[in-house]
Amino acid sequence: MLLFIFLIPQKQLVIDPEAGEGLYLPAERFEIHWIHSIEKEEWFEVYDIEDEGFVLSESHFKTFGAGVPSDTDEAAEVTEDGFVKYTLNDYYPELFLNVSDNVKTTIVQGDEEILLYDIYEPYTAVEITIEYISLLEQLIGG
Repeated sequence: MLLFIFLIPQKQLVIDPEAGEGLYLPAERFEIHWIHSIEKEEWFEVYDIEDEGFVLSESHFKTFGAGVPSDTDEAAEVTEDGFVKYTLNDYYPELFLNVSDNVKTTIVQGDEEILLYDIYEPYTAVEITIEYISLLEQLIGG
C-alpha cells in the first residue's frame, strides 16, 4: 500500500531550469517577485493555477514604465504598502523567465520564499509548468 502512494501522480508546479535540478512545489497560487531592471523597484505578479496552466490574476509595481499593464478591464488601485495593483485575467500554458541575482528572482508561495537567484546560476532560463508527477519521479529527478 505504501508503494502505491509513491506511484500516484500528483499535480505539481514544476520549475525546470535549462541546467541543474528542477523544483517541485504544490500546484497552488504563487507569486513571482523581481526588481525591475529599469525602475529598480520591486515588482511582483500573482498566478493562480487553472487546469494545466496559469492565470495571471494580479500585477503589483511601484512605478510606471516598461512592461506596465495598459489594457485591463479594471482600474488600478494603490495598496497600503504603496504598490499599484492591476487585476488581470490572462491565461498562460507555461511561464518562462530568466533568473538573476541582479533582479532577485524569487518565487513566493504562502509563507515560503524560494530565492531562485541563490539556487541557479545567473541568467539561467527556467520554464514553469503544471505537471502530474509521482513522488517517486520527484525523488529520482522526474
